[in-house]
Amino acid sequence: MIKVKKNVKQFNEDVLKNRGYFYTTNAPVSSVFANKRISTEVFKLISKIKPQSVLDIGCGDGIYTNEIKLGFPDIEVSGFDYSEEAINVACNNYKDMKFYRMDIYKIEDNIHKTYDLCVIRGLLHHLSDPFGALSEVSKICKNIIIVEPNGNNPILKIIEKTSKYHIEHEEQSFSSKLFKSKLSENRLEIEELKFIGFIPYFFNPFLAKVIWKLQPVLEKVYILKKYFGAQIVIYCKR
Repeated sequence: MIKVKKNVKQFNEDVLKNRGYFYTTNAPVSSVFANKRISTEVFKLISKIKPQSVLDIGCGDGIYTNEIKLGFPDIEVSGFDYSEEAINVACNNYKDMKFYRMDIYKIEDNIHKTYDLCVIRGLLHHLSDPFGALSEVSKICKNIIIVEPNGNNPILKIIEKTSKYHIEHEEQSFSSKLFKSKLSENRLEIEELKFIGFIPYFFNPFLAKVIWKLQPVLEKVYILKKYFGAQIVIYCKR
């Protein structure tokens, strides 16, 4: 039996405090830049895959699920999350989409259809068994986009051990090598793997603006982005 992490309580508290998540409803400029870079890459992949249906897994308060719907209005888009409070916010704010509260480890028991594409954005590093969850997702979806903090980044590893926010939310990160191994074990073939962005979610506003301007150039240096990039983006399929 999979042990559900205790941090769902922390996420519910976050939503109640901010009427959504802090990095969406009260986002500092660094979070805005970080999320914009992620969304740009996700949109590129959606345009390439051309799905008819998308499931946003770990959709939180629904802001990025809605972003997908606005960008691709002809696609059927829905989402689910384990946080009851987050789903309440999503349902209230975006009434033209379906949102569900659900345990990712019981996805096949609750979803009786397949999707062309699942987007798992910033979720796996919060889970007790992230690759077990990925195995469950692959049962109902043939294309998967994964967005995760860059586990090759040594600075991130230090932050995970010392930051109050990261500790409270039980955050961890995974190297690209581990991803390749675990995806192969789950019979998922990697179509694309990229390291993107250099701006952390919670970062000095002035420096975030400077890095934002330099980022396109920085991303051209492979070693730099592999070990100091902010995010790993993976498109895989079964």
